[in-house]
Amino acid sequence: MSSIDIEEFKENLHYLFYPEPDEDGIPPREYPHPRLRDTYKLDFEYMNSFNWEGSSIHPYTRLCPEEDERVRVLTRNTDVPTRFFEAALHLFSDSVIEYHRKTERKGELRYYPPVILTFWSGFETFLRHSSELLLATVPTVPREIANFLREEEPWVDHKGAIRTRSQFQPVLDRYAVFLKYGYNLEVERGSRYWQRLEQAKKLRDYYTHLDVSNPRSVSSADVLMFMEDVLLGIIWPSSLLQRSLLLGIYRLYEIWVFLCEHREDYIEQPLLLDWHLKEPYLFHCNFEGVDNRNFPNMEEESLKGSNLYS
Repeated sequence: MSSIDIEEFKENLHYLFYPEPDEDGIPPREYPHPRLRDTYKLDFEYMNSFNWEGSSIHPYTRLCPEEDERVRVLTRNTDVPTRFFEAALHLFSDSVIEYHRKTERKGELRYYPPVILTFWSGFETFLRHSSELLLATVPTVPREIANFLREEEPWVDHKGAIRTRSQFQPVLDRYAVFLKYGYNLEVERGSRYWQRLEQAKKLRDYYTHLDVSNPRSVSSADVLMFMEDVLLGIIWPSSLLQRSLLLGIYRLYEIWVFLCEHREDYIEQPLLLDWHLKEPYLFHCNFEGVDNRNFPNMEEESLKGSNLYS
């Protein structure tokens, strides 16, 4: 892109993030991007209805009674999943602008790992919020399922009091259970969207629990694929169910398509990933009890062979 294109890029991106409302102050409706139909053959017939999801007269728009504090608390956090997704997309757009000016196509870790971690936080927050809303509005969900979704485990202390403690449950297992009890949708683990969601989680896990014994690079293409994998994890079931699991998800996908079309091919990696490490070299290590015969400092190395060395 030229410098003029960069300014156009910024302007177009701004209107994607902040679409102009109509004369009544209502933001434009979201529609699935054609790529979702053309590439993945997904059906979005339900989006063609004049009675759009989120409107006051849609059957899925419900009235919260004055005394229901659980739903009111959740309402205050309704936008958080979307804001996390948007924050990651904003950060990736910053990388496009930054790397446009560089002649080298490889550099240090800067944008891509934070994009990955923040975008996945959007997915996990979506699942956490939606699960709590399910439990607050559907009284028939079994208590065991509620505990599973909340990652809680009841136990009895020595006085006979029933208490709860945290019990980790894998996020994709919770998502599958949420889809089953929230929408009667049985997840096919071998399906295309689920396999891609599992791949996305593996990349996220790499940076959450960094595998320091396996240094790797990450490219703009890797990050873009990761983000689409996560978005499809919400969009694909929405198509199967003919209802949107997250309002605004198609607008997020439209932003993703725009960034994909204007990406800068770039690789981020640890600073020393390509460094030649066969000869002896110096490294920082300040532990007590270091084996100074195998890992001497410069003074100890100079004393090798003398009686003073220990």
